[in-house]
Amino acid sequence: MFLHFGLEGSTGLLLYLAAVAALIATIFWRPIVGIFFLLPLIPLQTIRYRMNEYPLGASLVGIMLLGVAIGLLRQRRRVLPKTPWTTLLLIYMVYTFLSLIWGSVYLGTTLPRPGDPRFGVWLEYMMMPALLLLVAALEPTRRQAKAMILVMCLAVLVLDKNFWGMVSGRDFSQFAWDLREGGNMGYAGTNGLAAFEAQFTTFLLAISAFEKRWWLRHAYHGLALFSGVCLMYSLSRGGYVAMLAGWLFIGLFKRRWLLVLLIAFLATWTTLVPNAVKQRVLMTYDTESGEVDHSAGTRLTLWEDAMQVFDSNIVMGSGFNTYQYMHRVGNYEDTHNFFLKVLVETGIVGLGLFLWFLAKTFRVGLAVSRRAKDPFYASLGLGMAGWLVAAMVANLFGDRWMFMQVCGYLWVIAGLVAGATNAEKDSELPDEAEAMDESTLLEPVAV
Repeated sequence: MFLHFGLEGSTGLLLYLAAVAALIATIFWRPIVGIFFLLPLIPLQTIRYRMNEYPLGASLVGIMLLGVAIGLLRQRRRVLPKTPWTTLLLIYMVYTFLSLIWGSVYLGTTLPRPGDPRFGVWLEYMMMPALLLLVAALEPTRRQAKAMILVMCLAVLVLDKNFWGMVSGRDFSQFAWDLREGGNMGYAGTNGLAAFEAQFTTFLLAISAFEKRWWLRHAYHGLALFSGVCLMYSLSRGGYVAMLAGWLFIGLFKRRWLLVLLIAFLATWTTLVPNAVKQRVLMTYDTESGEVDHSAGTRLTLWEDAMQVFDSNIVMGSGFNTYQYMHRVGNYEDTHNFFLKVLVETGIVGLGLFLWFLAKTFRVGLAVSRRAKDPFYASLGLGMAGWLVAAMVANLFGDRWMFMQVCGYLWVIAGLVAGATNAEKDSELPDEAEAMDESTLLEPVAV
């Protein structure tokens, strides 16, 4: 980031000093400063790592969100705004914390506390719902919301450029495991990067569909294409399927010509992609032996084992973030299917709450995309729904949901959608205001 200015070795210190300045401005001036500071760093996990050597640098996200909350309180504004998700999120946060405690009992360890790894995982996960609520509480103006989207796009451009710089010189004529690269995604890895690229590309296709300015629309298309290329070279089959699902969704709900491109791509993809990509996809299933490859076979074994754990803990599960400590299948620490992970660890109650959130988010997104008078707000609604479609598919192949660098932007977008619904209500006549209230937003939408 600072390489061309000769400051590469000072990146961590400069970011840390900027974070301190941003935190002060967030608390004592404008709370929205903290969100703008965090936005470009959310997907760039390895860049955030550079602040870890400084006091509280590893806790940057949490401290900045706390600063936003304090800034709101100083201005006598609500930290818990009215959104379609507020009540459900509070219930989910409490339930997962109780599940965290139950997990300690199940594993026979001490109760969760600061410094405990499992408590740290739960706390980082809860920062994403907090991000949604705080963005909604800030009530960003239309101009501020557009600026947030621009910052996200610039951050993704940096992510893609850095990834492309790492893989562009590699030989993709034959598949090899060392071709895979996670870029700036840190511990989310290659599959996390691929899931993010699929989700953000879907979001770009959605917002470009409502953009009237040709230059900005083509800029969105260009970034979507670049992200799609990076996804291709990630060699992640789950990411590929997620991208196809998002592509199909936007084609069905907004841009029919995308369906034509999708059909054309599916008919010719083997001639368009590098040979390593083709090999990676086709190795999934051996038509001669009738067997799946080792990676897919391991997933099947993990899923079967996870269901055995669930059978003995149906209602409450084994407890939040417990499966990785069981080591039931070799050294694997994940079920490689997030929905199954939620079911095993939090039971049918936890899975029900999680699916309720997904369904509500999808319906709100579609409703806003169809009913918002402002095309920009409508694009946010469709983009949120499209992101969710790609995310749900990606999470069928592993945990991509609990990584802020992968899904953090979704929660920001949801906060913007909440603000958009309020802005639309404020601009309507009194007899029309009911059309955009929460209950109406959750009604089925004809498509």
